[in-house]
Amino acid sequence: MLVMLRPLLFTLLLLLVLPQTACQTPEPPEPAVEVKVYEGGVGRVKDIVADGHMAIVTHDEIPGFMLGMTMTFGLREDSVRGAIAAGDSISFDVSFDGIDSWISRVKVIK
Repeated sequence: MLVMLRPLLFTLLLLLVLPQTACQTPEPPEPAVEVKVYEGGVGRVKDIVADGHMAIVTHDEIPGFMLGMTMTFGLREDSVRGAIAAGDSISFDVSFDGIDSWISRVKVIK
């Protein structure tokens, strides 16, 4: 008797599960974040903070991005972190994703 009920139980299970999965809409993909790079920054590193992951830089105007000021920039890449120290005069590029800004290229000016 149980053998005869298996196909019926399987069919009932499918009828319960399939409508739930068919009605679910997939999550929309996350929008791609556009990162813009601003070239031509020139300034002086005042200090390295946050365990080497941020630099306080006094800089001239960065064309197309911001006026000259003193501000904190992220240091995301090891090559950038290892290249600068407090007191260095630098030329640099800034990457900006709409929220965060970080130094993405740097050269110490002697």
